[in-house]
Amino acid sequence: MKLPRPHSATYRLNQLLIMALLLCTFSISNSFANNSGGVLVTAKSSSISKVTRKDIRRIFLGLPPLQNTSINKPILNLSDALTYRLFLKNIMFLTEGGYKRKLVKRVFRQGADSILTIHSVTELSAYLLQHPNTISFMSADEARKHPSLVIIQDLWQ
Repeated sequence: MKLPRPHSATYRLNQLLIMALLLCTFSISNSFANNSGGVLVTAKSSSISKVTRKDIRRIFLGLPPLQNTSINKPILNLSDALTYRLFLKNIMFLTEGGYKRKLVKRVFRQGADSILTIHSVTELSAYLLQHPNTISFMSADEARKHPSLVIIQDLWQ
């Protein structure tokens, strides 16, 4: 098989087709990955109505909220790695390593409680039902599957 020369029109056309194919593949996979947005959830019996993004960041760093004092504590939902990374990226503006470092510093320097992590959506749903005014995050699709939970607000699309 004879390959086209680097400066020929066929070679350039092949390069353009490959680049277009890669861009299409990336955009399709990116749209599937971000198909479902993230939401802040709590139990239906909770009295929490809306939380500012600043308070969400404070709460998930182990700090008390500035406005909504009815929130007991946050729960880290680790059942879906992609949702967790998107939460850290879009809400906390941190990488996973940066977030863990901030939490460890807070626990050891100020004696704060560590944030509870749950690795299963069914366990998370049960925990939120048993502890009203506790918040967590999950994908919007997953939240709609649990009628006992209420979506407080959309976090990202």
